[in-house]
Amino acid sequence: MSLSQTFTKIAAKEAKAGSYMIVELDAKKKVQIRGESGVGLASLKSNLPTDKVCWAAINVHGVDVRANVESVRTKVVQINWVGKDVPAMKRMQALAGKEKVGKIFKGVALTMDVTIAEDVTPELIVKALLACGGAHKPTYYQMGAEEGEKVEANFYDPANK
Repeated sequence: MSLSQTFTKIAAKEAKAGSYMIVELDAKKKVQIRGESGVGLASLKSNLPTDKVCWAAINVHGVDVRANVESVRTKVVQINWVGKDVPAMKRMQALAGKEKVGKIFKGVALTMDVTIAEDVTPELIVKALLACGGAHKPTYYQMGAEEGEKVEANFYDPANK
């Protein structure tokens, strides 16, 4: 499966919440998939190497639950990763690869630059997505099936369902 096909698959509305892929530059500076794609923010974070420059895309579901309807809107979040143990000269790969990765990760709602996996939290992602604006806020965001990968948006009065 090509990079674009893999991205289309994980970014699709039908994809599970938290579907992700991680890419990196190979020795010839070509973008390649790093390992297998997966599901869940916790899994994504555990697959970010401290000694590499990588880019990840994760499918975050914005779920709106009302009295007689439930709708799901997908938001793709791009994580530009420079591990804390990456040598200074290799850190420049982040800039070199950003444009190449941008041609694959299309329609991204949010981009985050990260060097420590613990800095990628569901709450931080939700806060940033809410700050992006939009006409309609979801009831909650889902980025995997693990405990803590569902975050209430706390935007609407619960009585207004």
